[in-house]
Amino acid sequence: MSGDEGRLFVVMLGGRHPRGRTELHDVAFAFGQSLTDTHEQLRAQWFGAAAGLHIDSWLEVDGVDGWQVRLCDQPAAADEPRLFFVNLGGYEDGVFGEAHRYLLVVAQDAAEAKRKGLAQAGAGWIKPHRDALFAVDDCLPVEVGGGRHLRLLPGAHAGIRQGSDYLVLN
Repeated sequence: MSGDEGRLFVVMLGGRHPRGRTELHDVAFAFGQSLTDTHEQLRAQWFGAAAGLHIDSWLEVDGVDGWQVRLCDQPAAADEPRLFFVNLGGYEDGVFGEAHRYLLVVAQDAAEAKRKGLAQAGAGWIKPHRDALFAVDDCLPVEVGGGRHLRLLPGAHAGIRQGSDYLVLN
């Protein structure tokens, strides 16, 4: 990506909610030159208690499949592919709770994104299903991109860099 627009970050936030008994998690989307640059955007998207808010994992996205992820002045045309976030759920024999997998897929529409996502469900999962599915551009607050839109452009890219750590945001 060009130096002035930064990169797309997909971030797993963790924290507490006053009415919750366990740590909660949610995914937030932000743009910045670095993960540190996104902290204010991430705090603004969190719905729980500010105390203890932290990052558990993140994706730094330059591209997916054969598509570069970029910010552009114009939204994608109706016939252009879009970047979707897919949250898959499923169950594992003998394990309490629901397992999850979080994916970015390029698709023409939500139905295609769901099909592509489910094809990547965990091996051995029982009843794999889609818990959530969003076009990433629809999840970015307008101020994050300066009124610009997420677009996919064909071309070489650096892919997705993944990181996990406990990084406190407050």
